[in-house]
Amino acid sequence: MPDSSQKPFPSLQRITADELASAKGHVYPLLLVRLALTWVCDAQTSYRAAALIFSTLNGLGIAVGPCAETIRLWLLRVGLFLLRRPLPRYTDWVYLLDLTIQLGAHKCLVILGISLAQFRSNGYRMDHHDVHVLSVQVLTRCTSQMVHKHLTEVRKRVGTPVQIVSDHGSDILGGIRLFRAKHKAVIETYDITHGLAILLKRYLEPDARWDGFVKACERTRQQLQQTAGSFLQPPAWRQKARYLNLEGHLAWAHDMLLLCAKADATLAEELGCSPEQGKKWLEEKLGWLREYQEDVRQWSYFQNVVKYAEEEIKHNGLRRGSWRRIRQALEKHKPMSERERLFLRDAITLVRSEGEKVPARQSYVGSTDVLESLFGKYKELAEHGPCREITANVLMIPLFATALTATLLRQALESVHEHDVRLWVEQQLGPSPQKKKRAVLHASRQESGGPDLT
Repeated sequence: MPDSSQKPFPSLQRITADELASAKGHVYPLLLVRLALTWVCDAQTSYRAAALIFSTLNGLGIAVGPCAETIRLWLLRVGLFLLRRPLPRYTDWVYLLDLTIQLGAHKCLVILGISLAQFRSNGYRMDHHDVHVLSVQVLTRCTSQMVHKHLTEVRKRVGTPVQIVSDHGSDILGGIRLFRAKHKAVIETYDITHGLAILLKRYLEPDARWDGFVKACERTRQQLQQTAGSFLQPPAWRQKARYLNLEGHLAWAHDMLLLCAKADATLAEELGCSPEQGKKWLEEKLGWLREYQEDVRQWSYFQNVVKYAEEEIKHNGLRRGSWRRIRQALEKHKPMSERERLFLRDAITLVRSEGEKVPARQSYVGSTDVLESLFGKYKELAEHGPCREITANVLMIPLFATALTATLLRQALESVHEHDVRLWVEQQLGPSPQKKKRAVLHASRQESGGPDLT
């Protein structure tokens, strides 16, 4: 989930005299390197687009700007440097870990870290630049033993954590338990966002009324998307984790129910028809919502409970008393049915069980949203590539969590070379999808006796 508190283009800083010089063995000044990586990482510009921008700028005194491949190699070298550079050995590390899956055979295990003291000094909030990327591992398969192995490697590098937060994926949780078998003082915490999403799923997925509502929303969206009334279509459902974006659909349903009850001539004007035709159109397209009015009210109560619980933990940290604060905040929203009462009970129980692991009068981390946000940013940028499989571009993740300075860029480019990147890619990924394709086509052409154009 993207963090709306982030400032735009955090990597942009004042130009310094050091940036006007080049790293040893390089032609372009560090300023150009920083600009290129900022455009790619923060503005989500493709490598080709960044190269094109340079080619259209005449005021930099450069005859020829860097090409797309040069910019890509800069990013990979800096990313690898960030993964390998020494990190502080805090005594209060908190690990956040998760696994991202894309098309293809590879998965990516990422472990972030933040000092618990810094988390508290930040007001219990985490931005991308508040965390350290401790590990990025590309895996063809993930088991509990492998997760344990990488947690142990990170521990040797930066120190034993006081807490590990995850979404309780089976392999992730199994690896954490193996790790805690040797480090029993480490607190294991269930990410509140995923925990509450799973609770919503448990209540909604078996509900035939919910299934009917979802299908009706999808049908209405298809009917309206190419009509004059497309501005009233429901939001698109996410293919994955749809229970994390329930709020938008319920808000849409509330608005449409209100419109059905109090439609005026404005709707007819926007549709380009008479008021009578507008009312008839509204009834045909959205009148079905009336039969779900009570359901929408109940589902909105579920969403309200989730919202209050998440806000408490994400704004104040996870504490032993978090469940009491949530219950107090919800006192003005009394459950109106037995099902609502049970949902509130289960949500409070979830928060209470996680909060009981925290030492008295202390606040710990209760969410991995910052990691989900980094994953989301990586996936958006990966769509610029020729395929959506995990590639060497996964090395951009450490750049998202780092302020790019002239000193850092100089150290990275002078200590990490193209050969180092290629070796890392071979170890982590093996041959790229494009290389595999070329090899297969080359072999087939050799056998057929046709010309090899690869």
